[in-house]
Parts: sequence; structure tokens; C-alpha cells
Amino acid sequence: MASQEPLVRFYDLSGPKCWSPACWRTRYALNYKRIPYECVKLSYPVIKPTCQKLLSPTWPDDDCTVPIIEILQAPHIAKNDSTPIAELLNERFTEKDGYPDLKLIEETKKHAKDTKLANRAVYFWICYDVYKNALDPDDGSKEFFKRTREADYGPLEKYLEKMGGSEDAIFQELKVQWMYLKERMAKEDGTSEPTYIDFYDASRIRWVEAANSEKGKRLMNLYGDDTFIKLMNKVKPYEGGDGGL
Repeated sequence: MASQEPLVRFYDLSGPKCWSPACWRTRYALNYKRIPYECVKLSYPVIKPTCQKLLSPTWPDDDCTVPIIEILQAPHIAKNDSTPIAELLNERFTEKDGYPDLKLIEETKKHAKDTKLANRAVYFWICYDVYKNALDPDDGSKEFFKRTREADYGPLEKYLEKMGGSEDAIFQELKVQWMYLKERMAKEDGTSEPTYIDFYDASRIRWVEAANSEKGKRLMNLYGDDTFIKLMNKVKPYEGGDGGL
């Protein structure tokens, strides 16, 4: 599909590798649906002007986020935020036309709310690692990230203190908050077709791996079993590259 004319332009965050969990969800969605796309990497400082150019000149500052997609065929439309993007992709690229439907999008909205503490634990665990390892060092992203995050919670290097003060403490919190995944994957063998909920959870794992590979390995072995291996086996065929499958 990579050789086909792109039907979607996908705006991802810049960095040495794909890292943003929200952008990973859109990457998974595009690849799963087998939609030819092109990828444009954005630095943090240009997200706001890009949203205001593509979505609306008065687009609210708090809603200036990635991912963003543009559908390149009429009727042309641009949208941001990974779950509304998934809904739009299902609407515009239907099973009737040969594009598989993303499953359980509506249920993923509840899942995101129900697992908010799991996301929070990961955020404080790796935020400093994202700053050090995941961002492009030359496009202003690191300076933007540091300034905006420290305005909320103080120095990045002290973020672990917000979640118990130590690696071990936060790891124990992760064991509690990710138990839902252990219970879900205990019923599977890792070969079934993934749902959007699977993509949602897998995106968090890719986020950790891109920020700190050692923490990624530790998370994959959180329960000392194959919970995370089975999940990542389900989504692996849909990881693709910058231009789609």
C-alpha cells in the first residue's frame, strides 16, 4: 500500500522514533484499515499554528494537539485527537469499500476514563525520559516540553516524587493499575484480531519503550508472564512505517 497515492496526511510528533501514545493510536488505526497515508512530523512549537491553519484560526489553545489528519479526497476535512480521528476513519473508509472497521471505538472512550490512573502512573514514571530521549533535540521541542511541563509540576527530574518517590514505588503502582490488562489477556492467546482498545493499551507501551528502553523491558515483564507479549503480538502487524504499510 505504501506505493499508492496517499489518501490521508497524518501529522505526528517529531523525534528519533515514533513515541507519542496518541499518535501511535492513529498510526495503528491507519495501518489496520490499510489506508495509504503520508506522515508529516511536527515539532511542539508548530502544533498550535498547524491546528489553527488546518482546523480553525480560532481553534482553542488547549485543543491544539496531535495527532492531526487531513483527508485528501473530497470532501476534504481535517481533525485532531486520536479517538475522534478513529471515528472519522471508520465513517470515511468503510468496510463496504474494503477498509476494515476499527472495533470497539465507543467502548475505548470508557476504557480511557477507567484506566486514567494507569496512564498517570506511566506519565510520571517516564516524563523525564521523554524529555531526555524521545524529543527532537534541534527543533525546539525539548525547550517547549520542559517549559510547559514544569509549569504544571515543577522540575522534570523530580517527577517520580509525585508518584511515591522511587522506581520501586511506582512499579508497584503500575502492577495495581494495569491489572485490567492482565485479566483481559488471560482470556486470549495473542492471535485474535485487535480492537481499538488493544491499540489504545499498546500505544502506552510503545510510549514507554521510546522514552526508556530499559523501562520498556521492565514494563513488558510487569507480571512475570506473557500478558504484555500477547498484547503486542496482536498489534505488531499494524505498526508500519512513516508512510503506512
